[in-house]
Amino acid sequence: MRNLLEEAMSHRAVNHPYLQRLAKGEFKNMPAVLKDFASQYGAYSAWFPRYLTGVISKLDNAEHRTLLLDNLAEETGHLHADDIAELQKLGIAESWVQGIPHPQLFRRFQDAMGVDPSAQPGIEVQIWRESFLGLIQQANAAEAVGAIGIGTESVVKHIYRFIIYAIRQHTDLSLEQYVFFPLHTEVDDEHGLILLKIAEELASHDAHSAQSLRKGMLKALNLRAAYWDDMLLRAQKL
Repeated sequence: MRNLLEEAMSHRAVNHPYLQRLAKGEFKNMPAVLKDFASQYGAYSAWFPRYLTGVISKLDNAEHRTLLLDNLAEETGHLHADDIAELQKLGIAESWVQGIPHPQLFRRFQDAMGVDPSAQPGIEVQIWRESFLGLIQQANAAEAVGAIGIGTESVVKHIYRFIIYAIRQHTDLSLEQYVFFPLHTEVDDEHGLILLKIAEELASHDAHSAQSLRKGMLKALNLRAAYWDDMLLRAQKL
């Protein structure tokens, strides 16, 4: 598991030039680039409950399903007291997040960025979300957990730190307006640990399960890296 996490953290999807240039403000039209990010990434993020539901449907172990159903409940805005306590240390008020589905939190960020809610998402993000959902639907249990666990939840907190820094440096948004991102750096950390526990138990079955975990992880990371490649091209054109 340590080897897989190290491989995931060193992947191009987690340290992509697009993310680095966002954080450093190296695009000529930063307001337009960040608005484009807000517009496009929301189309992927809105499907997250579908991805998670797809993974749950692959699991035979009742305890594993229960753990991920709890994660799914948090995606709809139901946070536990310990989560709220951790968020309050970051200056995040409970009223900003409790009972608010995460797609609505991202919509709040989009509204603050001036994104047109009726705008059609670009083909790049359509390809990403459909490919990721298809990956989960076609995968076995270990591959699906590898994709959404090690290849997604375990790394997204690191990815979002680039985004948070870019927002703080290049916009005047309040913490409440972009709370989606710091919320996920905290809550997804717990989700990542849960999925790692499930992944470790699945990997202990046999060598094929361990290989499936890595396969799912790499598929998810490769899809994300390809999306960042596309977003980099979009940003350079703005």
